[in-house]
Amino acid sequence: MRVLKFPEDFTKNVHRVIPGAHQWLFEYNNGTDEMISIVGGGTGLYGDGITTFEMWDTKNMPDPDGYLTAEDINQWLQDHPVEEGE
Repeated sequence: MRVLKFPEDFTKNVHRVIPGAHQWLFEYNNGTDEMISIVGGGTGLYGDGITTFEMWDTKNMPDPDGYLTAEDINQWLQDHPVEEGE
C-alpha cells in the first residue's frame, strides 16, 4: 500500500477545458481510466486552486468532493492508500 501526498505525488497541468484552472493528477491501475484528479481555479469548480480544491478518486468516490483544503485531501489520501502495482 502506498500513501500519496498532495501535491508532491501528483502531476500538475493546466486544466484542458476550464480557462484559469489547474489539475493535479495521479493515474493508477495501469491500463484503466482510474485516477485521482484534484482541480481548482477557473469558473465552475468547487475550489480556488490555492487554498481549496475539488477532488475525485474515480475508484473510491461516487462523485467529486469540493472545497477541500490540502489538509483535508492529505487526510483522505492517508485513509485511502493506493495498492502497490496499481
